Amino acid sequence: MDGTRAHAEDVRVLENGAGWLPLAGESLVRVSGRGHPEALQRVLSQDVLRLRPGEGALALLLAPKGQFRAIMGVFAGVEASFLLAPPGRGADLSRALNTYLRLSRCTAEPVTAAGEIALLGARFRESVDAAGGAALPEGGWVEVPGVLWFGRTLFGVPGAVAVAHDAEALAVLRAALGAAGARPLSEKAVELARIRVGWPAWGAELTETVLPPEVGIEEELVSYSKGCYVGQEILARMRTYGHPTRGLAGLRQLAGSGEKPALPVPLSAVGEEKSRGTLTSWGWHPERGGVGLALVRRELTQPGTRLAGDNREFEVTSFPLW
Repeated sequence: MDGTRAHAEDVRVLENGAGWLPLAGESLVRVSGRGHPEALQRVLSQDVLRLRPGEGALALLLAPKGQFRAIMGVFAGVEASFLLAPPGRGADLSRALNTYLRLSRCTAEPVTAAGEIALLGARFRESVDAAGGAALPEGGWVEVPGVLWFGRTLFGVPGAVAVAHDAEALAVLRAALGAAGARPLSEKAVELARIRVGWPAWGAELTETVLPPEVGIEEELVSYSKGCYVGQEILARMRTYGHPTRGLAGLRQLAGSGEKPALPVPLSAVGEEKSRGTLTSWGWHPERGGVGLALVRRELTQPGTRLAGDNREFEVTSFPLW
């Protein structure tokens, strides 16, 4: 199967079936120490204390002035809890979090594993069950022999993540997925699925200059009813008195190259020269062509707005993009 056909099939699998993606690894962090749930409660944006052992939720680590520092899934335990960062971001999350945990006698340490696999798509649950994760609670976590299962991903699409302790467990997991008919997926297809729903990624839409309300994830990842946490005052003030000056927009490419641009790309309104936004993510859909995500001035986020950059023209489109 050539690359174009394979990409098209991966897209169909994500929209209608289930597949698996080998991850870059180094995404898991273990937080331990006496009173670690209370320590996390004082730091993270999510109401961690409402989580019972085995449950999970998405959360943010923010700067004191509300800017993004890290995104993660929080999975509550008894003696320790787990944090699931995007692939390859576990060490970054651990370092950032330990800055705030130093006085609590709690620690955040990266977990070394043999491999990590994401199961994604509308029917991902069938593959999870077939591969040994039948006990995985919705949105939560469970440990079975050789594997930690987590019922959330950071791709913005339905799925789960399996973290194998050793090479043998990883081989068994892969074999079970193959026997269940789950198709290996490409990173390009998963990125396209993320762009479709407008889910921001660490390092692309989520950088140290971004406030959560600018990318539209605060309702799911921020608790406005819990007590104080790092950055809470700024977010509460924005919710009560104002709105961000820029927002996340989904884009459909109307003209220009079909090759991925060198991101980020400055964007301006068509007919203007002044940059008023930035193209932060881009993908190629086999039927719909180029699509992307951009952080732009708030007045440019309306569907139908035309934007240009890198000799390309885009139209703002509502989420999901198709």
